[in-house]
Amino acid sequence: MRALLIPIAWLAWGPLATAQSAWKVEPVDIRPLGDDFAPALQDSNLVFSSVRPRAQVVAYTDAASGMPLADLYRVHLHNGIPGRPQLMDNRLNTLLNDGPASFSPGGDTICITRNLTPKGRKRQGQQLGLFFSIRQRGTWSEPFPFEHNGADWSVMHGSFSPDGRMLLFASNRPGGNGGADLYLSRREGNGWGTPQNLGPTVNTAANELFPNMNALGELHFASDREGGPGALDIYNSRMDHDRFTPPEVLPEPINSPANDFGWAPYADGLSGFFSTERDGKGKLFRFHRQPIPFQDCMEQKPTELCYHFEDEGSFHADTLPLRYEWDFGDGHRQRGLATEHCFAGPGIYTVRLNIIDTLSESIFFNETTYELEALADVQAVIGLSAAPAIGIPVTFDAAQSNLPGFTAREVHWDLGGGTVLVGDTVEHVFVEAGGQRVRMDLIGGPDGKGGFEHHCVYRDLLVTTDAMVPVTPVASRVAEKPAPDDFAYRYVELPNDLFNVGETDVSDVLYSVQLVSSTERIAMDDARFIPIRKRYAITERFQPKQQRYTYSIGQNTTPAALYRAFSFARQNGFMGSIVEVMPQDKPVSMEEAEVLSLSELDQRVISVSRVLFESGKSDLDPGFTGALDHVLRVVRKYPQLELVIEAHTDNVGTDASNLELSKARAREVVDYFIGAGIEPARLRPIGFGAARPVADNRTEAGRAENRRVDFRLNVTEPEPLARP
Repeated sequence: MRALLIPIAWLAWGPLATAQSAWKVEPVDIRPLGDDFAPALQDSNLVFSSVRPRAQVVAYTDAASGMPLADLYRVHLHNGIPGRPQLMDNRLNTLLNDGPASFSPGGDTICITRNLTPKGRKRQGQQLGLFFSIRQRGTWSEPFPFEHNGADWSVMHGSFSPDGRMLLFASNRPGGNGGADLYLSRREGNGWGTPQNLGPTVNTAANELFPNMNALGELHFASDREGGPGALDIYNSRMDHDRFTPPEVLPEPINSPANDFGWAPYADGLSGFFSTERDGKGKLFRFHRQPIPFQDCMEQKPTELCYHFEDEGSFHADTLPLRYEWDFGDGHRQRGLATEHCFAGPGIYTVRLNIIDTLSESIFFNETTYELEALADVQAVIGLSAAPAIGIPVTFDAAQSNLPGFTAREVHWDLGGGTVLVGDTVEHVFVEAGGQRVRMDLIGGPDGKGGFEHHCVYRDLLVTTDAMVPVTPVASRVAEKPAPDDFAYRYVELPNDLFNVGETDVSDVLYSVQLVSSTERIAMDDARFIPIRKRYAITERFQPKQQRYTYSIGQNTTPAALYRAFSFARQNGFMGSIVEVMPQDKPVSMEEAEVLSLSELDQRVISVSRVLFESGKSDLDPGFTGALDHVLRVVRKYPQLELVIEAHTDNVGTDASNLELSKARAREVVDYFIGAGIEPARLRPIGFGAARPVADNRTEAGRAENRRVDFRLNVTEPEPLARP
């Protein structure tokens, strides 16, 4: 080896312990032959140092060998095949040794190792240094020296990090571990910072040379330390939290008993070039890292998404024409309170336990509803198109695999009997009956640890003489419904109908029969309600989340007690009737509202029972602004709050005029809040006229209390997803 390039002893490294990768190497056929070493990649060109005769006015030779000195050459790679070598730009080659070289990530800067001895001086004992040249408009600049070159030591084999912010190099400068050590210098403005020794984890008392760091954070270098096949060998270390792991020697055929050095990988780290002297002189070799499949295979878990569903139920309907039925949200239903169901694939399913009216086969009441996220196990999955039987073609695939963030580059199959195939889908015909183990290995890119990321599973199949579906154990998971949450209705009890007739139910309202829902308010004298009002009061509610109004009848503490009202509604044209939960009001005073937390304010009602408006007028009483400011402070405190503003009147005047008057009063309050800086989208005014008195309209004091405004609070934060 040429002493001027490496004025120190030569080095070595040994096999990398991994069960997941193998190496393939082959020589690069560069003609005419030369003594080639230390490759580097620049676009589609392979740049390297080479000892070749060339025409020179003054021809320098190595004093010991009499051979020409090294120059930089390049060959163009066309589909991986090298062309004829050509000398690099004259500015990059001198009369003495030039190379090795490396390029910045963009390829516009080259770093060259060359002799420091000025022309005309003896070359014995001279040092090496690094020089940079910048390419502008296709021309390389005059090389300029690295600021940390030294007159008494060598600095050589510079290599840029993938981001260009670090320069790695070898040097025998004082303070090292012995021989040549590896150093790095960080970019500082237009220059390079003080070199830092990579430390005793990487460096030894032997020599470490020819560093290269790839985009995967792998550091390759050559060393003559003990442990390798001999001479210089190539080692690998990895960057882990700004520290390098203990180096491991690459296996044969990368390394040999001769000198192996100079690592030039492509971006994927799977292939590239290196140099070796295993054939007696320097030669460039191509390497390719290949995975070894079917290592550490695990048995494939059952893939069926099967769950056990069970509920206690709210009542026993033995005396009523009702039954329980699960609706799994995928088009399938199952009767009973306890059952099992398998979903066809992963996803989010709305699961409902309904009580069905067996006379009409319609939903009477929804006992429970929740979102179930059916998740497949994270694993590779062997899929097959048919039951394995002798003589029947079976197609295998990996399409059902659930491996988030992983992309397979290769899919390997071991189908038994020595049949090994590669492909996303493969076809196979079994020729013998009995048990057969099938293995599949999904192999991705390098794992940064000398191997490849892979997912290998096996599946035991029964090959029969006739086609039959293989039996795979199915594991049922318990589908847990979410803990009880607040009711879905944000705003509850709005006024009864204007006629105030019908049956009177218990005051502790929990359930009612919903007749209809609408995006627009329906007048209480709507013709559809006439037959209903003969027996039941109609309650109007607003659901802000769905932006719908609902109209319901009946109030009771159990769904079963409402079956008569449900049947009556259906008999009178409301075929979509269903029993629903009727949440109760949660009243709070203005003073209490100011100190409650956001969650405590959700669905609260602030009722203001004072003389707020003059009879027949919508103008705000000046004395009311103090009460409004209490509410305003709460709304300002929590931007997530929305308000339904309900305005009411006394019974003086006609129903129609009172309804319009109440709407005007609600708008007056909204305007006050908007003027105070509250966004209009958070405010919803509703007028109810005289339909919902809180005091006796026969007295002036009672009528004054009925001329009021109520505020219903709603928190708009999204509800969390329930998981099984």
